[in-house]
Amino acid sequence: IQITAKWHGSCRNSSVSGRFKVISAILLIFCLSFLFAVSLSCKSGGSGGGGSDDDGRDSGILNNGYTVMGRVRSVATGGGLAGSQVVLKQGGKTIETAATGTGGTYAFTNIEAGSYLIEVSADGHNGASTAAFSLSGNTPGMDITLERRWLSEGTLVAGTPGVSGYGPNLLNYPFGIAFGPDGALYIADAENHKIRKVMPGNPTIIDVAGTGDSGFNDGPAGSAIFQTPAGLCFSPSGELHITDGHRIRKLAGGQVTTVAGTGEEGNEAGGIATKIKLKTPIDMVFVGDMLHFTNLGSHRIQRITSENEVITIAGNGQAGSTGDGLTAPEAKVNQPLGLALSPDNSLYFSEYGANKVRKISAMAEVSHVTGAQNGAQSPDVDKLARPRFLTVDAEGNLYISDYNNSRIVMVHNGAPTVLAGTTGVKGSASGELTGPEGLAIGPDGFLYIADAGNHRIMKY
Repeated sequence: IQITAKWHGSCRNSSVSGRFKVISAILLIFCLSFLFAVSLSCKSGGSGGGGSDDDGRDSGILNNGYTVMGRVRSVATGGGLAGSQVVLKQGGKTIETAATGTGGTYAFTNIEAGSYLIEVSADGHNGASTAAFSLSGNTPGMDITLERRWLSEGTLVAGTPGVSGYGPNLLNYPFGIAFGPDGALYIADAENHKIRKVMPGNPTIIDVAGTGDSGFNDGPAGSAIFQTPAGLCFSPSGELHITDGHRIRKLAGGQVTTVAGTGEEGNEAGGIATKIKLKTPIDMVFVGDMLHFTNLGSHRIQRITSENEVITIAGNGQAGSTGDGLTAPEAKVNQPLGLALSPDNSLYFSEYGANKVRKISAMAEVSHVTGAQNGAQSPDVDKLARPRFLTVDAEGNLYISDYNNSRIVMVHNGAPTVLAGTTGVKGSASGELTGPEGLAIGPDGFLYIADAGNHRIMKY
């Protein structure tokens, strides 16, 4: 700092000049001290520390603390898991919790310097993954991926284990299941001849349609009569489709109507939907706006066109399990039961009569997925015993109800593994299944299972 002054008169000028030099020195010291203090304040970057970039942005650290963020993924599938509980701890105490959002992402902000442990909660049925880390000085915010592992024990969603009946906590052989637009899990309560549902986080079972009598009657949901409701599937517009006896029906606007089938048993390759005779249709899936279904007794996979006609896409009405490498119209199928659509538009189907799962590609080519090529039942992990319902998750992993083996098999990248249940052991303990039927992936990313022989719904 330079200070310049000019005075007139030699004697007075000399006297004032000396005093001025002292004052100037004091001012100089004060200004330098002030500038030094400001410099330190600018470099501190708030409670987290860290330098400032030239454009004024913080170098990875917020002025009011650190940011810890990341993702929770499934070890089995690699996909992000929404709805997971992530816990931030320090010294054994919980500091904060957060639920993961879409894609399994989470974030904690305004975190002070220190040593921490972060974990994804086991929440009763998934293994916990943890990570330890420290935040100090110029350390940038942390990006941590956590994992959740499937365990052999599930969580009860609805029903009373091993007890059949009708009531707010009772089911009687739950068959197909499907999640609706309202987030509820819909259940084909087969032996109660009703469609029922449970809302998220509430085990109370609510009636949706059916009087409880066995038979047939279309009309308002409360007065409709079902024979044995089996498969459930929602259309893109939110209409609930139901396989029932030798018919396919739907619930829309509070009314139950018939979509396909006369109620008489038959083995027909095609025809007008409401006039064709079907033979025990079971599972369904929409491909675009067209409903595809397995016609178990007719050994066919069929669909309903936009003109309300039923056509056959695989099978010729005779039992067989042939045609791998050929197009779907050239293949024979043996009691097709489960049906599921993968993200790449492959159509998976289980063959109850051939103990295998195959698929029809988007190019209509048939290929083997898992199960013995010769159709033999087996408890081996790459074999099946009376496979029933199927479902596929967002990552393309296939889940199979392996009925006689009392287990759920998951096929990930072509490799099968036992996901739930104990092979060959029937039971109602949390790690056991008895005659698993319907499967559905919930909005929370968990797998829901209709454990029919135990009259309950479980999730893993």
